Amino acid sequence: MKIAIASGENHIKSNVDPHFGRCDWYCLYDSVTNTHSFIENPVRYNQEMAGCDAARFLIDSGIKMVVAGRFGSKVIDMFKTGNVQMIIPQSDMSVARIMEMLKQKEVH
Repeated sequence: MKIAIASGENHIKSNVDPHFGRCDWYCLYDSVTNTHSFIENPVRYNQEMAGCDAARFLIDSGIKMVVAGRFGSKVIDMFKTGNVQMIIPQSDMSVARIMEMLKQKEVH
């Protein structure tokens, strides 16, 4: 499964970003191949609709799960329509910890 994790920096020691649409980076994690890469959020500086534009970008990229600190109501609607699961960690966690939990199927 392709998973996007909102991140403030482009390394796995970075914490999950609290802002889905305005984060600087997305860690793209493939749970089947256990590989990851980072891409810059191309819409983070948009005046309006950054969250919706980011959601559209990730849906078009084939993402099936997204991890971030919070999601706006329009983004939630978009992800529900696109059958994309949203995960909000209950505490600060690194991207590496989220990937480890996903490997162990602790995050649902």
